Amino acid sequence: MAVDSKILEQFMNEEGLKFTVHDDYIHTTFATDVYRNQEGNAALYIIIRLEEDGEYFKLIAPNMYNLPPDSARGQTVFRVLLGVCWRTKLIKFEYDELDGEIRGIIEFPIEDGTLTKKQFLRCLNGLVQIMDEYHVAIQSALHGGSGSLDEAEQFSDILRRTERLYKLAGVMKPQRPVKPGDLILEE
Repeated sequence: MAVDSKILEQFMNEEGLKFTVHDDYIHTTFATDVYRNQEGNAALYIIIRLEEDGEYFKLIAPNMYNLPPDSARGQTVFRVLLGVCWRTKLIKFEYDELDGEIRGIIEFPIEDGTLTKKQFLRCLNGLVQIMDEYHVAIQSALHGGSGSLDEAEQFSDILRRTERLYKLAGVMKPQRPVKPGDLILEE
């Protein structure tokens, strides 16, 4: 019992998510708290694709980072990316050795099963949360730092605690100033 894109569109509509449908994929954008794309925007672009007549599901975040093929930082960057995979169990990373593109991907076979709304939303939310959690470490590795996953997790924990304190105190979270060119809305 394969899945078709109409089911995915229905899930997204039910959640009020904005998206665009293309010939063989759905595109959406999620605002992020920590992750910054290569243009510096707080947004994660996501491609949702069904393959093999709806029997294979893919969620792709293309062009998340770039590591030139001849970079001396490759060992550190790949160690950090593999460490994220180890710690999260949901995401994996792909690397194009020709142009240096690093993308995040969640994929799995559906075969004769189905994809539930809960599974779909866990994948979408998980991808965004994981990138927010580990962006600091990945950026550090890309720029010659240690890429400490522990430090990235501590930083994210501090952000979560701060958010909880704001909620408990009934205070609105301070908004970062919006600069021209910033993405402030989804898709």
